[in-house]
Amino acid sequence: MLLNDFPYEILSKILDETTKANIRDGPTYTFGLSQAPLPLQKATLQRYVRGPVPPEMLKWDATSAIRLVCWKWHQWALGFALGDVYIRRWKGGERWAELSNQRERYRLYELIDKPTGTAVYRDPFQSLKHTCRTFDKYPEVASKIKRMWFHGFYTAETDELVFDCLKNCTNLVSVSLPWTAVRHMDSKAWRTLLLGNGKPLQSLELLATDPTSQQADDPNNQFDLQPFQSVNFSELRRLKIFGDTTFMPITDRDLYAIARTAQLEEFHLTCISTITIDGVMAVVKASRSTLRVLEHSPRSQDGFWHPHPGSPSDSEHLCELLRSCPKLETLSISLPSLCADLFSNEDVKWAGDLQVRALHLCGHEHGRSTLEAQEALQKVLRQARGLVQRRASCIIPRELYVELFFADCIFEPSLNAVHGDFSLAQLASGGDWPETLTPSGKGPYGSTGLYEKEEEGPFQCIEEKEFLDGVRRNLLSIST
Repeated sequence: MLLNDFPYEILSKILDETTKANIRDGPTYTFGLSQAPLPLQKATLQRYVRGPVPPEMLKWDATSAIRLVCWKWHQWALGFALGDVYIRRWKGGERWAELSNQRERYRLYELIDKPTGTAVYRDPFQSLKHTCRTFDKYPEVASKIKRMWFHGFYTAETDELVFDCLKNCTNLVSVSLPWTAVRHMDSKAWRTLLLGNGKPLQSLELLATDPTSQQADDPNNQFDLQPFQSVNFSELRRLKIFGDTTFMPITDRDLYAIARTAQLEEFHLTCISTITIDGVMAVVKASRSTLRVLEHSPRSQDGFWHPHPGSPSDSEHLCELLRSCPKLETLSISLPSLCADLFSNEDVKWAGDLQVRALHLCGHEHGRSTLEAQEALQKVLRQARGLVQRRASCIIPRELYVELFFADCIFEPSLNAVHGDFSLAQLASGGDWPETLTPSGKGPYGSTGLYEKEEEGPFQCIEEKEFLDGVRRNLLSIST
């Protein structure tokens, strides 16, 4: 067989399966200077032990021999091993001086026989700096990378190093960056990342977390260049913002700047409490004709409490806006208010799981459980159930499962079920209500229900008809 005719697709699948098997089988152990892995029960733990090898290292080792065959195989093997690259901050400040990092001699980083115990400081940014030097020296290696993740770098110095690494990645399609890059890098650097690396960037993730107090108090990190004001996001297809922080967080101002040129297909906004519904809807309206996936779950990292998403400043009816997005398929959103109009469009393309969290009913933001509010809630549930049935019986059937989170309860319209804590209502009725009480598989914490750690009691499930009857008898309240 000629080298040019080699079935690279088959080889890629073989190596992928080998890598997955190594990860699935768990850690391997070695003893002495032997490279052969032995089961734990057979190994005499007399010298050293090595745990699981990271997936990217397994890929690199799997192609080490292939890279030596010829130039064409070498290029293919580089693309296979370096397609995805993770750069992590070193989590420890010290290491053994005798811990070998010469992979040619010790493939599993074995300790020498007689360690002296000498400890030396290790630069926590060493991996990032070494990556920058490697990419500068071998730009053809950097051009093989398609996806990159940077984790643990939150200073102005490391943000510059991150963008230095990315300048040679001419085929990059997806990148995950620390949120501080939105503050510390200028518009020119962002334009180069989004548009100037040979092909436009397709996916951008911004990860936020609280930095150390030393990093937050450092004046060198406390500046904001506001780069998004003059950056074009029209080629970006996926944007994800994840995490909550009080140090120069992502705000509505940043989303307004993105919305000027955005044409997103996927927009994910999770575990963040510094963005209101105004910022979210600005991006949605800008990407209305292209948006397929919208996820807005403003949970903070303190728990599962959903902060108030805020009220739209222009009093726009958000239900009407969401149901009019022509390509929207996946929806998970937290809204200030909800009504039946959200489910009134029979031509929507929604499919799969659909979650809507709301504090009020549209037109009943005062929060009182009036007869009109009860009828509005009943209409919402009836309209959602009708949409589920229509999606299942259309020419091309699509399964749609709707969950509504409202008034401290979880509603499943397609099952005519309501999940919640009804113990107080049960006591108020003298045990006469409800009659259809059954255990619920949903719960207030660690599941899809309510979100506060202090409320970890089990949920109960009743029929939707009986829930509405309890509301009419004032045993339950739908006010918030």
